[in-house]
Amino acid sequence: MKIIQIGVGGFGESWLDIVANSKEWEIAGIVDINEEILKKSIEKYPFLEGKAYTSLKKCLKEVKADALLNVTPPSFHKETTIISLKEGLHVLIEKPLSDSFKDAKKIVEEAERYKRKLMVSQNYRYRKEPRTLRKIIDEGEIGNISWFIINYKGGPKFSGFRKEMDYPLLIDMAIHHFDLARYIFGKNPVSVYAESWNPDWSWFKGDACLSAIFEFEENIHLNYSGSWVSTGRYTGPAGIWEIYGEKGSIIWDNSGIKKIFEGNEEIIEPVKLEKEDRFLSLYEFYRSIIENREPETSGMDNLKSLSMVFKSIESIKKGKKIIL
Repeated sequence: MKIIQIGVGGFGESWLDIVANSKEWEIAGIVDINEEILKKSIEKYPFLEGKAYTSLKKCLKEVKADALLNVTPPSFHKETTIISLKEGLHVLIEKPLSDSFKDAKKIVEEAERYKRKLMVSQNYRYRKEPRTLRKIIDEGEIGNISWFIINYKGGPKFSGFRKEMDYPLLIDMAIHHFDLARYIFGKNPVSVYAESWNPDWSWFKGDACLSAIFEFEENIHLNYSGSWVSTGRYTGPAGIWEIYGEKGSIIWDNSGIKKIFEGNEEIIEPVKLEKEDRFLSLYEFYRSIIENREPETSGMDNLKSLSMVFKSIESIKKGKKIIL
């Protein structure tokens, strides 16, 4: 199938590598407002000569394609996605779906209106460790779950739009962890109480630290602790997970996955995947189109993960528990 990629600089550059090496997709065109970035992409992939545009509208007018891969900053997602949906393209969009919940809902509504597939690349859940945890939970190996803890600490030195966000960690990173929580437990949140702050050494304009308590369906609770300005310890992108059930516990960290029963630890071998991460995300998008079904991380489903972000912001601003 033929795909147009908009946004080929920064994170988009690595996406271009993934699409170029996909057996399912052919790059029909690339779009970026920066001509130097387009030139760099063509130097790396000469077959893109004559397929590079600085205008999405012009590209859509001149290029025949089945889908769009949207790797623009979140504030541009609504405009670029809806234009493409109207032209009959399916859309795979880099998370977050939008920097506004209102705009995110509008994007989903337009995908429904034009009967196109809309998928959000929540690539963390397309890795073998979350798939393994989901299997353990589904098979009841540690019984009913009472609560779990996610501890994430990182210190990325971003440039660009992330440095200017009001809630950079919450909107651009915690969405991964929130979506993972929904996926691993197969449950949705019902309430949140959150607080955020920005240390005086922060290199972000907005709050880069977050503490939140979520209640999920069936009385499962999440304690979330996150920072994007950690100067010492780094947990890895997925964070450190502690899951507590009636029969035992699970620890997931950089060393792998362990089950703990009565103090005895058991190392868990992850499930095997033919594709993983964004390669699997891109493949799921392809399969959803040819099988005419909703993708696993459809726009509609992703609203439930995104609501965790924006209800957390509401809780921060109001200083109280918020019902989702």
